[in-house]
Amino acid sequence: MFKKLFVSIATCLSLSACVSLNSLSLTQIPEARNNTITATSDSWNLLGIAFSNDFIDEAIMDLKSQCIGGKVEGILTKHQTTVYFLVFKREVIATGYCQKG
Repeated sequence: MFKKLFVSIATCLSLSACVSLNSLSLTQIPEARNNTITATSDSWNLLGIAFSNDFIDEAIMDLKSQCIGGKVEGILTKHQTTVYFLVFKREVIATGYCQKG
């Protein structure tokens, strides 16, 4: 009886999640918005203890690689944290416009 109750509670807790989202616009949005580019990177940690923010550099490098020979403008970043019981997923989503010429 106790084992079934424990398994049920553990299953419910592992399938539920809470999400927090913060957005920040870093640069002015350009008038010409033809070429939209997006990059995402994430980091998983236990109990919300983050030892590094290096995963953010991956999103920056990905944006730059999508706009070779141009300039990335109108950058909007979203920092999203999803909590799965004791495990946290931190995610950065960066969107911008590649202006060439």
